[in-house]
Amino acid sequence: MDSRDFDEFVKHQQQGAAVAVSVDWDKQRDEWLARLNALYARVESLLDKYLSSGQIQFKYKIVELTEEYIGSYSATQMTLWIGRKEVLLVPIGTLLIGAKGRVDVIGPAGRAEILLVDKRAAGPASLIHVSVGIGGKLPTPPSESPEAIEWEWKVVTRPPERRFVEITQESLFQLIMEVANG
Repeated sequence: MDSRDFDEFVKHQQQGAAVAVSVDWDKQRDEWLARLNALYARVESLLDKYLSSGQIQFKYKIVELTEEYIGSYSATQMTLWIGRKEVLLVPIGTLLIGAKGRVDVIGPAGRAEILLVDKRAAGPASLIHVSVGIGGKLPTPPSESPEAIEWEWKVVTRPPERRFVEITQESLFQLIMEVANG
């Protein structure tokens, strides 16, 4: 390996570090944790009939997450008990491509994902935008200004057709039954 390659690598890493410093990572973490708590409040609200009657029990526990740039921090994990079935809502993190957060829903029959994505996103394909330049020229940027993103928690459906589904009582019930083998 040529030392110029290593020099270029070091230079590139330094540029990346400079960009990372310009982001308020504490603010990013705090926003993620607030949205995580809002998701749990929504789950409690949608399951209220079952929680208040004691048919479903729940508990929160603190877990440690570690993410690049943010470092280690505490987050809340939710556990639901439906009879003898246990369903976990496990926070994964906020530094994701195309999403602002992810929670895995884990039960005895499998796992599913809930993502914090742009409210307008219908599925993973809508998070990808490709522009092609011809003859070494960069593509012309879109003329319209980008709209502000409104983040919303959505259930990711199973393959082969992965879609984002709004969290409603029906979609939450279906999600829980899938991972709990209901």
